[in-house]
Parts: sequence; structure tokens; C-alpha cells
Amino acid sequence: MPSLPNFSLDNQVVVVTGAGRGIGRRIALDAFRSGAKLAIGSRSTDELESLAREIKNAGGECLYNALDVTSVSSIDSFLKAVVDHYGRIDILINNAGYNKLAKIIDCDEAHYDLIVDANLKNVFFCSQIAAKQMISQGEGGVIINISSQAGVVGAPERGPYSGAKGGVNNLTRTMAAEWAEFGIRVNAVAPTVTRSPLAEQAMKDSPAFSDAVKTKNLLRGDLAEQEEISEPVIFLASKAASMITGHTLVIDGGWTIV
Repeated sequence: MPSLPNFSLDNQVVVVTGAGRGIGRRIALDAFRSGAKLAIGSRSTDELESLAREIKNAGGECLYNALDVTSVSSIDSFLKAVVDHYGRIDILINNAGYNKLAKIIDCDEAHYDLIVDANLKNVFFCSQIAAKQMISQGEGGVIINISSQAGVVGAPERGPYSGAKGGVNNLTRTMAAEWAEFGIRVNAVAPTVTRSPLAEQAMKDSPAFSDAVKTKNLLRGDLAEQEEISEPVIFLASKAASMITGHTLVIDGGWTIV
């Protein structure tokens, strides 16, 4: 039986922000395995260099550059470097983000600004600059914004983060509506708490957090695995999702439905 070619990303230039570790790293690797040419950015170039080396050693193409997504000039320089190297941008995955727990009543302006800039402002300007390039190419494109289940339901101690991720979900809809005429699809993926050293340590440190993961992830009672987030992202990036735009795909094992 023949394969399903519409799930392939062959020769597509895929940009992944926050690609040095965690979900972003897994998305970059899965995009490479699906045939893409990679451009990756984050603040830690050591992690990027390691990932780029792994992809190149496996026969792939991968450009890496430092990227501070809270700085529009850094975003602009990064995406210009991608276009200078590959000549185009086909798919942008806005994965970079940041959070630090604090109750709203204790949150100062600097804390608020950092989290909103890292999670909402970054998506706005990364997408804006990439969309201009995609429009100039005249062949459409794909933008996927990594949101969070915290942007779908209330998230105590994550007020600015929850607000920013909720903003990402609605910004995704507006971008999808504005850019549909250019053939640019824009979707969001809203993951639950996903396995990483930080998440595993948080479960050890906080019985309340551990209990929430075990009881609210209805399918498993545990953390999501990175591939359970990455593989739906690859689907949304592919031609198999050619009629999907403006959608927020919640990947949470049922956490937000009860």
C-alpha cells in the first residue's frame, strides 16, 4: 500500500523558535524526519549547535542562530538570516515561551512584561515578519503557535502566562482570518504539562501539582510525552491539514473538559 504523501514536509523550510530543548527540540527533529530543511533559534546557542549537529550528521540541513523572542530586532535579524540562507520561509512554528509562577496579587510590572513579551508579543512579531515573507513568495505558508491548556482554562499562579496564552489562541484566529486570502494557514496547539526534567521535578516538589496531573489527565494520569505534542504539530504543518485554519488544538488528555 502506498504511503500518504500529504503528511510529508519534503523540502519545506521550517523555522522553529525555542528549539534548543523540550517540545521545540522534538518538533525540530520530527520536522527533519518528515523531510524538512530546518532553521532553529533560541537564546542558548550551545543547545542549538548540538541539535544542528545531530540533524546534519543524519543527512539533514539545519541553520541555527541566537534568538531573543522578546526583542523585535532580534526576531527580524533571525528571520532575515533564514531567508538569506534558504531564500524562503514555508512554515513557522512559534514554540518559544517563558513562565514563572506567582500569584496575581504578587505580580509586579517587570514580571508581567517579561512573561507577556515572551509568550504573546513574540508570537505577534515572529508571525508578522514571517507572513510578510510568505506573502512575497506568493505560495502560501503555515504558522503554528504553541499555546497552552493554561490559555483555555483558569490557571492559578500563572496569571500573566494564562492571559498571554489565551491571547495567542485568539490572535491565531485573527491571523488566520487576515491571511487566508494569501493561502497562509494559522493554527495553535495548546499542550498540557509535558514531560521534561523541570516538570518531573515539579511533581516531586509539589504534591498538589502531582495530584492534579494524575487526576486531570483523564487518559493516562501522567505527563504528556513530547512526541504526543510534536506529532500533531507536524500534521498541522503538512498538506494533510490543508483545510484547517484558525483552530486551537488542545492536547491535554481531557484535562480541560471537566
